[in-house]
Parts: sequence; C-alpha cells; structure tokens
Amino acid sequence: MKILHITTHLHTGGITTYLLTLVREQTKAGHEVYVWASDGVCAKDFRDCCAGVISDVPRCKSELSPKLWGQLPKLVSFLKKNRLDILHTHTRVAQVLTAAATFFVQTPYVSTAHMFYKNRLGRRLFPCWGRAVMAISQTMKNGLYEIFGEKHLPPVIVALNGIDVDALRHRIQKVDRQAVRKEYGYEDRHFVVLALSRLIPVKGVHILIEAFLLVHKEFPEVRLLVAGMGDEAYARKLKNRVAELGLGDAIRFLGNVTETEKPLKAADVFAAPYLWPEAFGLSILEAMTAGLPAIGSNSGGIAELLGYGKRGLLFEEGNVPELAGRILQYKNDPALREERSRVGRLAAADYSSVNMYRQIQDVYEKVLKGAA
Repeated sequence: MKILHITTHLHTGGITTYLLTLVREQTKAGHEVYVWASDGVCAKDFRDCCAGVISDVPRCKSELSPKLWGQLPKLVSFLKKNRLDILHTHTRVAQVLTAAATFFVQTPYVSTAHMFYKNRLGRRLFPCWGRAVMAISQTMKNGLYEIFGEKHLPPVIVALNGIDVDALRHRIQKVDRQAVRKEYGYEDRHFVVLALSRLIPVKGVHILIEAFLLVHKEFPEVRLLVAGMGDEAYARKLKNRVAELGLGDAIRFLGNVTETEKPLKAADVFAAPYLWPEAFGLSILEAMTAGLPAIGSNSGGIAELLGYGKRGLLFEEGNVPELAGRILQYKNDPALREERSRVGRLAAADYSSVNMYRQIQDVYEKVLKGAA
C-alpha cells in the first residue's frame, strides 16, 4: 500500500511522535510511506524510515494562509505522479489542504483526531474530516461526538495511541540507574518526582512546583526533575519561581531530552499535572512502560489511560494540595508504588505500536474497500 501522511511540521511533539511511531511500523510491514510537512528537527528520523519526505514546504498555522494555498498545486502534482492509495492527515490545516487536493485527484483520505478541536465556523462550513476519523482514545471519540455531534461526522473509530513498548523497555534496561542519578546529582536517599512534557502553561508544571514546595517542606530529601522545553517565556517564569522559593538545589531543569529512558530510569514517580483535557498523554504511557508509578489530572484521556485510578493516582485538575498529597501518598507507601508500577506496566502492553498500526490498517482497508 502507498500511503502519504500530511501534517504541519516535523518538530518534537505529540503528533510527531505518534506519526514517527506509525510510519516505522508501516514501513516494517512493507508499505511505501511518504510524509508531507514543514521541516523540523525530526525530519532525519523520518527520512531514515520513509520512502520519501517532502519537507520543503512552508509551515502554516491557519487554514486561510496564502502559504497554505500556495502548496496546493505542488501537492496535486505529487499525488498525480505517485498514485497513492490513501492519504492520512493529522492537523486541521493538513485536512483542509488535503480536501482541496482531492478535488483534483480522487484519492481517499482519513484523519486522526489528536486533540479536542473547537467547533468553529470554518469547521462547520468545511468539515474536511475525510472518509473516517481515528480517535486516539475512547475519550477522544466521546469528545468528538459531544463537540460536533455524531451525525455531522464520518465514522469515528478508536485506534489507540501507542509507542514501541519493547524498544523503550530495552533502552531503559540498558541505563544504569545509579550512574544516571549521580549524573543528575541525586543520592540514594533522594526521592525523585519526574515531569516530562513540553514547557507550556497547559502542561501545569507551575502547579507541580507549588505542590512540590508543600512536599519539600515535610521531606527535604524529595527532588523534582523537569524534562522538556517549549515556551521560553514560560520556562523562564518557572525558573524564576524556583529561585524565588529557594528550591534551586531541589528542582532541576533538564531542557530538551532525546534519551527519555535516562530520566525515566532515574525517577521514583511520574507526575502529569495537565490543565486541559488531554486526549491521551504519551509521556504518561512512557512512564507506565518504564514501571514508574504515575500521578495525573483527573481529566480527559489521562483518567482513561490511568484506568480511572486503578493504574495510577488521580487528582483534581489544578488542585495543588491534592497533588502534593498524591506525591506524599507514593512517598510514604512503597507497597502502593509497587502495585501501581506493576499494574501500569502490564497495561502499557495494550498500547503498543504494533496494536496501533493494526487498528489503523484496518481502517485504511475498510475505507479503500468502500471507495472501490
């Protein structure tokens, strides 16, 4: 099967991680896979596993951008030349461009819903979902129905987000925990809480810092490790707050991390204090895969991923004292940590990249059968 994925950019982020995971599985299965997107730091990773990457296109944030519509002739020409079987879009801008292109080239396309979209006028007038929509969680599917109404959508199929569970576990096993903790400046007595996400306000790291302050007052040996980068102004604000609280020795910012297995191996628990309804939560899945007991906001796909409290601890979104209490709960109860570690690790197997590929492939085949 010849497949073209169309997205906005190839920089780090949830959609790029999802897409790279999927493309690798599709290539391993023998498909001829192409990617169309603005260039980014992950472009080389895609080139290493794709039949082709078209990245010399401008990045567009609006469906009305002249830059977007300037790409249309190039995309139409590419589709005619390569005779693709199916197109797969991953952002609203990609959906609009693809819908326009398929007016000239009758190649069926599908979409993956990665987030909770707003029901704006443009979406109502030009839905551009394609023949089917794949939701990365049951929560995402329910959200699409709630926001847009089932009758206004094509078939919506849950194709669970996934990662290469075995590969991540293999990388984690190769990391020397004592050595990496020493590298980060930790001693055996330190209890390390990890946050791994883009540094943007909706990820709630500022909430975690305030909760950590309450925990640190009671247990000075607790440490907070923050991995990721994003909004520079927000990151600067976080670091200024840490300095203001006098917690510079207890909170470490790693910046961008490509080898996530290192902080995952160094930590004792994982915290995801997100302030908006995430459709999924890839970093939480990585923590579960690593066997890290997790804490997450009781909202969106996070609650679903954490088994509504059975695979990790939940707290009310934005509630600083409750988040502090969950950290203390893990700190003071090794048996609870062990139990949530075991359950989360077992559940992670259901979110493998192979399962994700198979679910998506089934959608492709149904769409192509219907198109034929």
